[in-house]
Amino acid sequence: MPNCITERENLQTLIGFSRRCGSDSSLTVAGGGNTSMKADGVLYVKSSGTALGTIDENGFVALDLKRLLSVLDKTYPAEDAAREAAFLADVQAAKLPGQEGKRPSVEALLHALFPRRYVLHLHPTLVNGLTCARDGEQWAAKLFPEALWVPECRPGYTLAKLLSERMRPGTDTVLLQNHGVFFAADGAEELDKMLNHMLGVFERKYSGTGEKVPRPALDQPFTPDQIVYCGVGPELPNDDMARAVYMDATKIACLSAWFGGPRPMSAELNDFIVNWEAESHRKSKS
Repeated sequence: MPNCITERENLQTLIGFSRRCGSDSSLTVAGGGNTSMKADGVLYVKSSGTALGTIDENGFVALDLKRLLSVLDKTYPAEDAAREAAFLADVQAAKLPGQEGKRPSVEALLHALFPRRYVLHLHPTLVNGLTCARDGEQWAAKLFPEALWVPECRPGYTLAKLLSERMRPGTDTVLLQNHGVFFAADGAEELDKMLNHMLGVFERKYSGTGEKVPRPALDQPFTPDQIVYCGVGPELPNDDMARAVYMDATKIACLSAWFGGPRPMSAELNDFIVNWEAESHRKSKS
């Protein structure tokens, strides 16, 4: 982990806002969300399966930033399993000495794409009321013109490649359809302002008039977290963590009424998540 005092101070800042966000169930549920910091060519990113609410220095993986970004220049197999296995091997190879036994977040490369020092990725209930809605993209452009909207996409390498192609200088906020939000900034206070601004916009929107809907049965999942912890069926799970994710999904479905109604994930993406080794690993560590 960091050797100089400045880097250690920055890491403590990272730990501080990671724990604060990870302890707020309206921002993160179960093992969702991740954070990172860049310093002197190194990316410190949350390890897969680590809980943000209790994370410490050992919960982050140090990677060579340049080597990690070089993954974008590679050509991978078109077949899902083969592509993701090769991608994972290259991400693992970017780890610095002493990081053996740790596995970076599945979204490590997305964090690397932002030039800012700190990156915060969350799945807030209020935000996903929009990202999981039929008219989410149109409303995102109206409410958050500074944000980049990324359509539903396979996570892992495919999502990182798509984001790298769409990002422009100054892109510090990214809304991912049926997923969540990324914020990037050079300081914790700036991150707080960005997060609080977005949440404030949603709170004002939801407090206004809108077509309220009854709590629905979830016949189709809205987010990857729902598949990982609850499966793809409508049954209410018995496990406490799974129940928390399920109840969060019902809130998302209700909030989506303000943005054209619920838009579940596609069957194609459902199948990918169900069979994705990276998500199976994350669940096993939660």
